[in-house]
Amino acid sequence: MSKCKVVISTQKTHYKLGDTVKGQVTVEVNKECKCDGLVLKKFWSTHGKGNRSSGGREELNLFQGVWQPGTYTYTFSFVLDEGPFSYHGHYINVDWYLSARADIPWAIDAKDELEFILENDGARFRDNIKGYETYNTGEKTISIQDIGFLKYLPLLFVIVGISMMYFAEMPIFGAIFTIAGAVAFYKVIQSTIAERKLGDVECLIDKHDPFAGERINFTVSFTPKSNIQINSASVKLLGQEIAVSGSGTNTTTHTHTFHDEIFPILAQNRFSGGMPVRDKYLIDIPDNAAPSFVAPDNKIEWSIVVEIDIPRWPDWINSLAITVKP
Repeated sequence: MSKCKVVISTQKTHYKLGDTVKGQVTVEVNKECKCDGLVLKKFWSTHGKGNRSSGGREELNLFQGVWQPGTYTYTFSFVLDEGPFSYHGHYINVDWYLSARADIPWAIDAKDELEFILENDGARFRDNIKGYETYNTGEKTISIQDIGFLKYLPLLFVIVGISMMYFAEMPIFGAIFTIAGAVAFYKVIQSTIAERKLGDVECLIDKHDPFAGERINFTVSFTPKSNIQINSASVKLLGQEIAVSGSGTNTTTHTHTFHDEIFPILAQNRFSGGMPVRDKYLIDIPDNAAPSFVAPDNKIEWSIVVEIDIPRWPDWINSLAITVKP
């Protein structure tokens, strides 16, 4: 039986960036006991489908010594100067916690945990917030040609698969490797094949790290190598949760699309060979867009997916990751 009881209490449960969490840790002692350390920690943690990730850790050492029977109160305060904001999604949840533990030698440690909410107040165009990572900066051209010889890497799986089927007498695993490699190779080269008709396709955006509620200028341009007709062309603003559970061979990736908005582009569908095509469009990031979030095994990702549908020919498809800032 524990010799003491620990309880955390705060003035409120919902906070905004820049607020101070104030409260107290109350310790009720029923018999004399030594405490090697009463430590209070503040941190965020993910929970849901993916493996847990945590960060933003800050701790206070509130007491060390001997308690006599009675009640003791220790006040504390933490400034909330970094993200991420609390988030409750389909596969991923991000919450903030206070955790107190009294280290009692030769006895069960007394502990308590309290959850609080860090709200996104909707303030836009502020300085970068600690706790959020900007992993795309500068202007970039979307083109399958950017990956060079790496586009042929899936062929290695095909070769390995064929070798397993014919030389290692492993037909099932060999077939899996061969099919997976062939499918991956087609996905990689289909835009290259499409560019034999379209010519090199360039897609540019003026912001790779927009704020929620901000507008992105999108430009697409190409010069067809010959007269060409397309079925359709579109730009998709895609938001997804990606959670990974398990490890090693038992790893499972869970993906949930929470935003899927399509913008038609290219008003006409017939283009003359050698005549440059260039169009501009505006893409609005929703005011309530969930900020991009990157943690081990848990991600909230945004991307712009461009697709040009060519009749009786592989489609041109490519995507560009963007970072939506809070």
